[in-house]
Amino acid sequence: MALDKVLLGRLLQLNEPWTVRDFRFDPDARKLDAWVGVEPPRGWFARVRRQPAEGPERVWRHVDLAGWRCHVHVQAPIGADLSALPWAGAVDMPFSQALSKHVFALFNEGVPLNGICTITGIPLQELWKFKYSLDQGKTAIAVPASPLVDLAPAGSVAPAAPADDIPDLTDPVWLKLIEGQVDLDIRALSLKLLMTRLRSQLEVITDEEVRMLKLRELHRYFVKNARMLGHELSQLRAS
Repeated sequence: MALDKVLLGRLLQLNEPWTVRDFRFDPDARKLDAWVGVEPPRGWFARVRRQPAEGPERVWRHVDLAGWRCHVHVQAPIGADLSALPWAGAVDMPFSQALSKHVFALFNEGVPLNGICTITGIPLQELWKFKYSLDQGKTAIAVPASPLVDLAPAGSVAPAAPADDIPDLTDPVWLKLIEGQVDLDIRALSLKLLMTRLRSQLEVITDEEVRMLKLRELHRYFVKNARMLGHELSQLRAS
């Protein structure tokens, strides 16, 4: 596959002073590895100045490029801030920022872990690590914040359910329920377990997008199990 460092840098959306130092293709695995670093500064007469000290190499799985699994190896200057770079990620996470957003969007749509593995080719163990970090409030999603009850993006389609039976996704009652301001008499054991888990997670989650993910999960549960939640829904509507 013919490709040069400059073109690959553009595909990865690198901006100065970042540059592709090297890359390698594995045709059998359809895998691309790219080594990214800071281009050495140049002084008078194009002489290279001293390269700043660099930290250890970090490796993140990035979004696929033309059907090739992409891994970015980054060796950054000590103290460099990588948090806003789409091709880099958190130190203890396996994904780049761009891939994290993609996986997060699939979570938001209710795609199960096995389905995400099939779509992305990401190992289940790495997905579990990412999800656990979200649930524990250790990972934030760098997207524009929005009000917690404004959950339905423009043009999105909510799961089919009778409007009179289940409050809309944007109804404040969901936030009140998950924060314990609405106390339901819950008969369904699965809902009791879900509420216990979600409330404990929201105690440590501060990122607005991740909190909204939890509200969508609760709303989706009511939509999916509406027939067995008549007792709980009657109380929810009264709230």
